[in-house]
Amino acid sequence: MKLNPWEPDLRSLVDRIDQGDVDLQPDFQRQEVWSTSKKKRLIDTVLREWSIPPIHFVVLPDGKLEVLDGQQRLASIRDFFHNQFSVDGRITPLDEKVSRLHGKFYSKLEPGDRRKIDQYTLRCFRISDYQPEEPSELFYRLNQPTMLTAGEQRNALFGPAREQLKELVGYFEQLGNDKSTIGFSNARLAYDDILARLLYFIEAQSFGEKSTEGRISERFRVPRAFSQDVYNRCSRSIDIFSESVRSAERSKLNKASVLSLLIFYSRFETVDPEVDILEEYLRAEAGADGAKELSGQAAQLFRDRSSLRVTDVSSVVYRDFSLCFIYFMAGTNRPVPNISYQAIEAVRMAMEVNDLTFEQATYKFVDVEAWSATL
Repeated sequence: MKLNPWEPDLRSLVDRIDQGDVDLQPDFQRQEVWSTSKKKRLIDTVLREWSIPPIHFVVLPDGKLEVLDGQQRLASIRDFFHNQFSVDGRITPLDEKVSRLHGKFYSKLEPGDRRKIDQYTLRCFRISDYQPEEPSELFYRLNQPTMLTAGEQRNALFGPAREQLKELVGYFEQLGNDKSTIGFSNARLAYDDILARLLYFIEAQSFGEKSTEGRISERFRVPRAFSQDVYNRCSRSIDIFSESVRSAERSKLNKASVLSLLIFYSRFETVDPEVDILEEYLRAEAGADGAKELSGQAAQLFRDRSSLRVTDVSSVVYRDFSLCFIYFMAGTNRPVPNISYQAIEAVRMAMEVNDLTFEQATYKFVDVEAWSATL
């Protein structure tokens, strides 16, 4: 892979973007997420003639350029040239040259000021002669220290596992899962992160190993697809989850609770759940469940562990146990596949006989390591 230095001026670069010669959003890139204030700071940097970190482009076979790293910077520059926001002359430390331009849009700048911006050069690299996986590996390394989400960094990786993940995320969205139905969007690849964890857990047949971002990302860097069985289990879990969300009266969830519901549903490979666990959880959370106090406390622990220490092994286990307990208390005659009801019965008896809270009984009777191996 070759990296060839290039220093285009802003005017010519924006013209190429407008003409379609530069693609700001190839499929591995996140959406444009910079706030207006952050965009204004970038233009302030240009006006002060300070340096901007290098931009990396991949040269495509037809000569067009695909932005590998620097998408948000280029989008901000393009938006300023398109008069979508004005100069902020009040950014500290105050600079008299910039302050006098406060509130002015690009098209309203004096010719000399506009020319100065047009001629500002960006340090860039054009990447050519590369193997398919090399640009994405470079993107991953460039963005490891930044504020990209885990999903955004992982989305840049190359290989069959990433392609499977993309297919599953597309399927998840196709079934109607979005901000209006589950409470949050995929703007920062939240769905990608959830489903990457689900694939990782199902393949390991356990959620006991701490799912650090590094470990999950390492799995997606391995040039090996997930098995068809793992893929199918994940897909079926999405099916059951989506049907459950469609029938729920309300289901404002977060990433941790969605992951736990998908883990729960992934056990039902060949049978359907006897009851709708999402409906039962929401009923318990609202205090309207048939078991009242017992399931209500389980719902409380689930909610607490969905808000704090969400990726700790214990939190994943206690959320999963809470769902299984609520399922059990709903009176189902069909067990959750792969789990033993011994711990659930112990917790129920401790609550009824020994007057322990669900949280106290769970911490006492649930073996985190053993329960995490029930996938």
